[in-house]
Amino acid sequence: MKKNIFCGFAAILGVFSMLFTTGIASAESEYKYKKTKEIVALVRDAAALIEKEGVNVFPKFRKKGGRWFYADTYIFIWEMNGLRVVYPPNPKGEGKNMSNLKDINGKPIGRMFITMVSGEKEEAWCHYQWPKPNDTVPSWKSTYLKRVKGHSGKEYVIGGGMYDAKMEKKFVVALVEDAVALIRSKGGDAFDKLRDKSSEFIFKDVYVFVTCEDGTELVNPMFPKLEGRNILNLKDAEGKYATREIFGLLKNKDAIWKEGTWPKPGEEKPSKKVAYIRKIILDGKVLAVGAGFYPD
Repeated sequence: MKKNIFCGFAAILGVFSMLFTTGIASAESEYKYKKTKEIVALVRDAAALIEKEGVNVFPKFRKKGGRWFYADTYIFIWEMNGLRVVYPPNPKGEGKNMSNLKDINGKPIGRMFITMVSGEKEEAWCHYQWPKPNDTVPSWKSTYLKRVKGHSGKEYVIGGGMYDAKMEKKFVVALVEDAVALIRSKGGDAFDKLRDKSSEFIFKDVYVFVTCEDGTELVNPMFPKLEGRNILNLKDAEGKYATREIFGLLKNKDAIWKEGTWPKPGEEKPSKKVAYIRKIILDGKVLAVGAGFYPD
Protein backbone atom coordinates (compact mmCIF):
# COMPACT_ATOMS: atom_id res chain seq x y z
CA MET A 1 0.00 0.00 0.00
CA LYS A 2 2.78 2.40 1.01
CA LYS A 3 4.62 1.51 -2.17
CA ASN A 4 1.55 2.38 -4.28
CA ILE A 5 1.14 5.73 -2.48
CA PHE A 6 4.81 6.52 -3.03
CA CYS A 7 4.59 5.62 -6.71
CA GLY A 8 1.50 7.77 -7.13
CA PHE A 9 3.21 10.71 -5.43
CA ALA A 10 6.29 10.25 -7.60
CA ALA A 11 4.12 10.22 -10.71
CA ILE A 12 2.48 13.51 -9.67
CA LEU A 13 5.89 15.07 -9.08
CA GLY A 14 6.95 13.84 -12.50
CA VAL A 15 3.99 15.52 -14.16
CA PHE A 16 4.73 18.85 -12.50
CA SER A 17 8.41 18.51 -13.31
CA MET A 18 7.57 17.98 -16.98
CA LEU A 19 5.14 20.90 -16.91
CA PHE A 20 7.70 23.39 -15.64
CA THR A 21 10.68 22.17 -17.64
CA THR A 22 9.10 21.70 -21.07
CA GLY A 23 9.02 25.41 -21.80
CA ILE A 24 12.59 25.90 -20.61
CA ALA A 25 13.97 22.94 -22.58
CA SER A 26 12.32 23.99 -25.84
CA ALA A 27 13.37 27.64 -25.38
CA GLU A 28 16.99 26.58 -24.76
CA SER A 29 17.26 25.15 -28.27
CA GLU A 30 15.47 28.04 -30.01
CA TYR A 31 17.03 31.17 -28.51
CA LYS A 32 20.47 32.49 -27.67
CA TYR A 33 19.92 34.88 -24.77
CA LYS A 34 18.98 34.04 -21.19
CA LYS A 35 16.19 36.60 -20.79
CA THR A 36 14.50 35.51 -24.02
CA LYS A 37 14.56 31.90 -22.88
CA GLU A 38 13.07 32.90 -19.51
CA ILE A 39 10.18 34.79 -21.09
CA VAL A 40 9.37 32.00 -23.55
CA ALA A 41 9.47 29.36 -20.81
CA LEU A 42 7.32 31.55 -18.54
CA VAL A 43 4.59 31.99 -21.15
CA ARG A 44 4.62 28.37 -22.30
CA ASP A 45 4.47 27.03 -18.75
CA ALA A 46 1.67 29.45 -17.86
CA ALA A 47 -0.21 28.27 -20.96
CA ALA A 48 0.19 24.66 -19.83
CA LEU A 49 -1.32 25.56 -16.47
CA ILE A 50 -4.28 27.28 -18.12
CA GLU A 51 -4.88 24.23 -20.32
CA LYS A 52 -4.93 22.11 -17.17
CA GLU A 53 -6.76 24.35 -14.67
CA GLY A 54 -8.48 27.05 -16.72
CA VAL A 55 -9.53 30.26 -14.92
CA ASN A 56 -8.81 28.68 -11.52
CA VAL A 57 -5.13 29.41 -12.05
CA PHE A 58 -5.59 33.15 -12.80
CA PRO A 59 -5.12 34.31 -9.15
CA LYS A 60 -1.65 32.71 -9.12
CA PHE A 61 -0.50 35.02 -11.91
CA ARG A 62 -1.46 38.13 -9.88
CA LYS A 63 0.70 37.29 -6.85
CA LYS A 64 3.77 39.52 -6.75
CA GLY A 65 7.15 38.09 -5.91
CA GLY A 66 6.58 34.64 -7.34
CA ARG A 67 7.56 33.06 -10.63
CA TRP A 68 4.78 34.71 -12.60
CA PHE A 69 5.14 38.33 -11.41
CA TYR A 70 8.47 39.84 -10.38
CA ALA A 71 10.20 43.17 -11.06
CA ASP A 72 8.87 44.36 -14.46
CA THR A 73 8.08 40.81 -15.65
CA TYR A 74 4.55 39.45 -15.51
CA ILE A 75 1.99 37.33 -17.33
CA PHE A 76 -1.06 39.01 -18.86
CA ILE A 77 -4.11 37.29 -20.30
CA TRP A 78 -6.74 38.50 -22.77
CA GLU A 79 -9.77 36.85 -24.23
CA MET A 80 -9.58 36.56 -28.02
CA ASN A 81 -11.98 39.50 -28.37
CA GLY A 82 -9.47 41.79 -26.63
CA LEU A 83 -10.98 41.73 -23.12
CA ARG A 84 -8.17 41.90 -20.57
CA VAL A 85 -8.78 39.38 -17.78
CA VAL A 86 -5.40 39.22 -15.99
CA TYR A 87 -3.14 42.25 -15.60
CA PRO A 88 -0.95 41.95 -12.47
CA PRO A 89 0.61 45.48 -12.51
CA ASN A 90 -2.85 47.03 -12.16
CA PRO A 91 -5.76 44.63 -11.53
CA LYS A 92 -8.14 47.60 -11.80
CA GLY A 93 -7.37 47.56 -15.51
CA GLU A 94 -8.88 44.11 -15.85
CA GLY A 95 -12.26 43.88 -17.52
CA LYS A 96 -11.35 46.48 -20.17
CA ASN A 97 -11.29 45.76 -23.88
CA MET A 98 -7.78 46.49 -25.18
CA SER A 99 -8.38 45.93 -28.90
CA ASN A 100 -7.67 49.59 -29.72
CA LEU A 101 -4.43 49.81 -27.70
CA LYS A 102 -1.59 51.55 -29.60
CA ASP A 103 2.02 52.40 -28.81
CA ILE A 104 3.62 55.83 -29.16
CA ASN A 105 4.14 55.34 -32.91
CA GLY A 106 0.51 54.41 -33.49
CA LYS A 107 1.35 50.72 -33.80
CA PRO A 108 -1.99 48.93 -33.14
CA ILE A 109 -0.61 46.46 -30.62
CA GLY A 110 -4.05 45.60 -29.22
CA ARG A 111 -5.15 44.28 -32.59
CA MET A 112 -1.74 42.72 -33.23
CA PHE A 113 -1.76 40.72 -29.99
CA ILE A 114 -4.92 39.02 -31.20
CA THR A 115 -4.33 38.64 -34.94
CA MET A 116 -0.71 37.50 -34.61
CA VAL A 117 -1.81 34.32 -32.80
CA SER A 118 -5.04 33.71 -34.69
CA GLY A 119 -5.60 31.09 -37.35
CA GLU A 120 -2.88 28.48 -37.78
CA LYS A 121 -0.28 30.53 -35.92
CA GLU A 122 -0.37 29.96 -32.15
CA GLU A 123 2.81 31.77 -31.07
CA ALA A 124 4.39 35.09 -32.09
CA TRP A 125 6.61 37.98 -31.01
CA CYS A 126 5.36 41.56 -31.04
CA HIS A 127 7.88 44.42 -30.80
CA TYR A 128 6.76 47.94 -29.88
CA GLN A 129 7.60 50.94 -27.70
CA TRP A 130 6.19 51.17 -24.19
CA PRO A 131 7.25 52.94 -20.96
CA LYS A 132 8.88 50.87 -18.26
CA PRO A 133 7.09 50.94 -14.89
CA ASN A 134 7.41 54.43 -13.35
CA ASP A 135 9.00 55.81 -16.56
CA THR A 136 7.43 58.27 -18.98
CA VAL A 137 9.84 57.75 -21.89
CA PRO A 138 8.99 54.65 -23.97
CA SER A 139 11.52 51.85 -24.40
CA TRP A 140 11.47 49.01 -26.90
CA LYS A 141 9.54 46.05 -25.56
CA SER A 142 9.36 42.56 -27.03
CA THR A 143 6.35 40.48 -25.99
CA TYR A 144 6.00 36.77 -26.56
CA LEU A 145 2.41 35.75 -27.26
CA LYS A 146 0.72 32.36 -27.23
CA ARG A 147 -2.85 31.30 -27.91
CA VAL A 148 -4.11 28.79 -25.41
CA LYS A 149 -7.36 26.90 -24.83
CA GLY A 150 -8.56 26.38 -21.28
CA HIS A 151 -10.08 23.09 -20.16
CA SER A 152 -13.52 24.65 -20.76
CA GLY A 153 -12.65 25.12 -24.44
CA LYS A 154 -12.40 28.93 -24.25
CA GLU A 155 -9.37 30.47 -25.99
CA TYR A 156 -7.10 33.18 -24.61
CA VAL A 157 -4.00 35.05 -25.70
CA ILE A 158 -1.35 34.96 -23.01
CA GLY A 159 1.80 37.09 -23.07
CA GLY A 160 4.94 38.12 -21.26
CA GLY A 161 7.43 40.79 -22.31
CA MET A 162 10.90 42.19 -21.79
CA TYR A 163 12.39 45.64 -22.31
CA ASP A 164 15.41 46.38 -24.51
CA ALA A 165 15.71 42.76 -25.59
CA LYS A 166 18.88 41.55 -27.28
CA MET A 167 18.29 40.70 -30.92
CA GLU A 168 17.56 37.05 -31.58
CA LYS A 169 17.92 35.54 -35.04
CA LYS A 170 14.47 34.03 -34.60
CA PHE A 171 12.97 37.55 -34.37
CA VAL A 172 14.36 38.31 -37.83
CA VAL A 173 13.35 34.97 -39.34
CA ALA A 174 9.77 35.40 -38.08
CA LEU A 175 9.62 38.90 -39.57
CA VAL A 176 10.76 37.71 -43.00
CA GLU A 177 8.47 34.67 -42.98
CA ASP A 178 5.49 36.90 -42.15
CA ALA A 179 6.49 39.32 -44.93
CA VAL A 180 6.75 36.44 -47.41
CA ALA A 181 3.29 35.18 -46.39
CA LEU A 182 1.86 38.69 -46.84
CA ILE A 183 3.42 39.11 -50.29
CA ARG A 184 2.16 35.70 -51.40
CA SER A 185 -1.31 36.68 -50.23
CA LYS A 186 -1.48 40.25 -51.56
CA GLY A 187 1.30 40.52 -54.13
CA GLY A 188 2.69 44.01 -54.68
CA ASP A 189 -0.18 45.44 -52.63
CA ALA A 190 1.72 44.20 -49.56
CA PHE A 191 4.58 46.61 -50.11
CA ASP A 192 2.87 49.61 -48.51
CA LYS A 193 2.41 47.71 -45.27
CA LEU A 194 6.08 46.67 -45.28
CA ARG A 195 6.95 50.38 -45.47
CA ASP A 196 4.55 51.40 -42.70
CA LYS A 197 6.46 52.27 -39.52
CA SER A 198 3.36 51.51 -37.45
CA SER A 199 3.25 47.94 -38.75
CA GLU A 200 4.83 44.85 -37.22
CA PHE A 201 7.46 44.83 -39.98
CA ILE A 202 9.63 47.62 -38.54
CA PHE A 203 11.17 47.69 -35.08
CA LYS A 204 14.43 49.02 -33.68
CA ASP A 205 16.91 48.95 -36.61
CA VAL A 206 15.13 46.00 -38.22
CA TYR A 207 13.05 46.38 -41.38
CA VAL A 208 12.07 44.32 -44.41
CA PHE A 209 13.59 44.95 -47.84
CA VAL A 210 12.47 43.47 -51.16
CA THR A 211 14.71 43.30 -54.24
CA CYS A 212 13.91 41.96 -57.71
CA GLU A 213 16.33 39.61 -59.48
CA ASP A 214 16.94 42.29 -62.14
CA GLY A 215 18.41 44.46 -59.38
CA THR A 216 15.49 46.81 -58.81
CA GLU A 217 14.96 47.70 -55.17
CA LEU A 218 11.22 47.42 -54.58
CA VAL A 219 10.94 48.04 -50.83
CA ASN A 220 13.37 49.73 -48.47
CA PRO A 221 11.55 51.80 -45.82
CA MET A 222 14.71 53.07 -44.10
CA PHE A 223 16.48 54.03 -47.34
CA PRO A 224 13.54 55.03 -49.55
CA LYS A 225 15.78 56.78 -52.11
CA LEU A 226 16.92 53.33 -53.21
CA GLU A 227 13.41 52.25 -54.18
CA GLY A 228 12.98 52.05 -57.94
CA ARG A 229 16.76 52.07 -58.48
CA ASN A 230 18.81 49.23 -59.90
CA ILE A 231 21.36 48.27 -57.23
CA LEU A 232 23.13 45.36 -58.97
CA ASN A 233 26.28 47.46 -59.29
CA LEU A 234 26.05 48.94 -55.80
CA LYS A 235 29.06 47.93 -53.70
CA ASP A 236 29.15 47.65 -49.94
CA ALA A 237 31.94 49.05 -47.74
CA GLU A 238 34.05 45.97 -48.45
CA GLY A 239 33.79 46.49 -52.20
CA LYS A 240 31.41 43.55 -52.71
CA TYR A 241 28.42 43.50 -55.03
CA ALA A 242 26.00 42.54 -52.27
CA THR A 243 22.87 42.18 -54.42
CA ARG A 244 24.62 40.01 -56.99
CA GLU A 245 25.95 37.87 -54.17
CA ILE A 246 22.49 37.46 -52.68
CA PHE A 247 20.89 36.22 -55.88
CA GLY A 248 23.89 34.00 -56.59
CA LEU A 249 23.44 32.32 -53.20
CA LEU A 250 19.66 32.06 -53.68
CA LYS A 251 20.02 30.36 -57.04
CA ASN A 252 20.06 26.92 -55.46
CA LYS A 253 18.56 27.76 -52.06
CA ASP A 254 15.24 29.07 -50.77
CA ALA A 255 16.75 30.92 -47.81
CA ILE A 256 20.16 32.15 -46.69
CA TRP A 257 21.95 34.02 -43.91
CA LYS A 258 24.40 36.63 -45.17
CA GLU A 259 26.89 38.87 -43.38
CA GLY A 260 27.90 42.18 -44.86
CA THR A 261 28.11 45.91 -44.15
CA TRP A 262 25.32 48.46 -44.39
CA PRO A 263 24.60 51.78 -42.64
CA LYS A 264 22.20 51.75 -39.72
CA PRO A 265 19.03 53.78 -40.34
CA GLY A 266 19.83 57.47 -40.07
CA GLU A 267 23.58 56.91 -40.38
CA GLU A 268 26.03 57.05 -43.28
CA LYS A 269 28.90 55.04 -41.82
CA PRO A 270 28.53 51.31 -42.64
CA SER A 271 28.21 48.79 -39.81
CA LYS A 272 28.32 45.01 -39.76
CA LYS A 273 24.92 43.56 -40.62
CA VAL A 274 23.59 40.01 -40.54
CA ALA A 275 20.57 39.36 -42.77
CA TYR A 276 18.14 36.51 -43.32
CA ILE A 277 16.84 36.42 -46.91
CA ARG A 278 14.11 34.34 -48.54
CA LYS A 279 13.52 33.70 -52.25
CA ILE A 280 9.98 33.88 -53.60
CA ILE A 281 8.38 34.08 -57.04
CA LEU A 282 5.98 36.95 -57.77
CA ASP A 283 4.45 37.43 -61.22
CA GLY A 284 7.10 35.17 -62.71
CA LYS A 285 10.01 37.13 -61.18
CA VAL A 286 12.39 36.03 -58.44
CA LEU A 287 12.36 38.33 -55.42
CA ALA A 288 14.68 38.45 -52.43
CA VAL A 289 12.77 39.27 -49.23
CA GLY A 290 15.01 39.95 -46.27
CA ALA A 291 15.65 41.64 -42.96
CA GLY A 292 18.76 42.01 -40.88
CA PHE A 293 20.21 43.23 -37.61
CA TYR A 294 23.38 44.93 -36.48
CA PRO A 295 25.19 42.70 -33.96
CA ASP A 296 27.55 45.37 -32.60
